[in-house]
Amino acid sequence: MLVIGGGLAGMAAALAARQAGATVAVVSEGAGVLELASGCIDRLAVPEGSLPPEHPYRLIGMAAVDEELAAFQKAMEAAGYPLAADGPGAGGSHVITALGSRRRTHLVAPGMAAPPPGEPLWVVGFRGLRDFHPAVVAAGLRRSDPAADVAWGEVELPGAPEDVHPVALARQLEDEAYRRQVIERVAAVRPQGRGGAALLPAVLGLSGAAAVRRALAEGLGMRVVEVLLPPPSVPGLRLADALRRAVQQAGVDLAIGARAVEARREGGRVRHVVTRGPGGRITYEAEAYVLATGGLMGNGLTAEGRSVREPLFDLPVSAPDGEWADPRFLPAEGHPFVRVGVAVDGRLRPPGYTNLFVCGRALAGYDPYAEGSGGGVAVATGGAAGREAARLVAGGEPR
Repeated sequence: MLVIGGGLAGMAAALAARQAGATVAVVSEGAGVLELASGCIDRLAVPEGSLPPEHPYRLIGMAAVDEELAAFQKAMEAAGYPLAADGPGAGGSHVITALGSRRRTHLVAPGMAAPPPGEPLWVVGFRGLRDFHPAVVAAGLRRSDPAADVAWGEVELPGAPEDVHPVALARQLEDEAYRRQVIERVAAVRPQGRGGAALLPAVLGLSGAAAVRRALAEGLGMRVVEVLLPPPSVPGLRLADALRRAVQQAGVDLAIGARAVEARREGGRVRHVVTRGPGGRITYEAEAYVLATGGLMGNGLTAEGRSVREPLFDLPVSAPDGEWADPRFLPAEGHPFVRVGVAVDGRLRPPGYTNLFVCGRALAGYDPYAEGSGGGVAVATGGAAGREAARLVAGGEPR
């Protein structure tokens, strides 16, 4: 089977299909929009009963959602990226944001689980780092808990850079000599006798993040917790790297830099997909296909005025009948255009297709921002689509 798209949903589909015994290839122009993601996986921040019938969670069922999240967690742990959870559907884990708020999530990225209430906190910033101000974080923590024991400090990085890019700093911190200098500077401003947790910006390494956090914790004598920053997201890039490792360990054929540009259909079946990349045009023939190319932000859907289309298969796209946007900037119920996407049946197949399955942000009927469901929908529908496709390849009727 062929997965088109290498973001979170596409990789989840590939992993699930391999677990089900299918031979899988993934073609992708890039790594999706994971550099905009937190590296954590949200499930749902609103009551399940408020979801409309066309919501992806409703289509596959909440039991399947939790099964896919658990399977994904297990696969990530095997790839060296352990995601912590309070339990199926609990949604009780939290991370600290750059505003000092505690944001709920379901699967917490390594090193980012918020300290429990009541633990002393020391917020440490690096001068010149974009979008991280330790005084702001500390003030936000005190607002949510006036009794909290919170202190903050700031250090100048070696070389005194005025403008520090998060990803560049993450790479530098993987250099042992540079890291040692940073740890010495941070330790020098630590308040005497301070215990509890040190909160630092989420820039503590990329592939070597665990070693960076461990070295800091040993040098400070404190537990180290990373604070979520606005994009570009270092934890999102870590997740992308872990996903690549996971699918390659699973035996998936991964082709990054290959854009799907053409598809051929006969009746209700997709016959082949053509990609274009550094090696020229390549034709892929498969028994089943999973479309995981994303939504408007990831160019899986394209818009001209009020017209939205899915460009590869020319699938029908569900769009608002009335106003596309609310005049308010951040309405609680979200903007109607965010729910634009491809309508599918309970097997995640678009109308008229028997061997094509759609997952992730390309789907209609949900608002990942208003619902707090983005990563959860990607993982759950990706996993479900991958298993449906694998059943079809194996000669069985999809679920």
